[in-house]
Amino acid sequence: GVDLKPGIFLYDVDTKSIGILIRRFWSYEGMYYPSYVHGTHDHFKVWIWEIVWSRPGMERISESGLINLIKADIIIILSDT
Repeated sequence: GVDLKPGIFLYDVDTKSIGILIRRFWSYEGMYYPSYVHGTHDHFKVWIWEIVWSRPGMERISESGLINLIKADIIIILSDT
């Protein structure tokens, strides 16, 4: 698998920009399932990476999305410090 951690440098083939992984954090994405009995909200957690790019700037992307971009060779890991 892909081992991501803060400080790793990335290269985006499309924008030709250099990025660095800053931090990883939980994002709670809420899905609403109408329940006439309970009216409950069901939440699930998604890992998010904050990346600072040489252009266009800061970006937040889901870890699964980032891994898919790496596997598709759209984003290349330059260093894994």
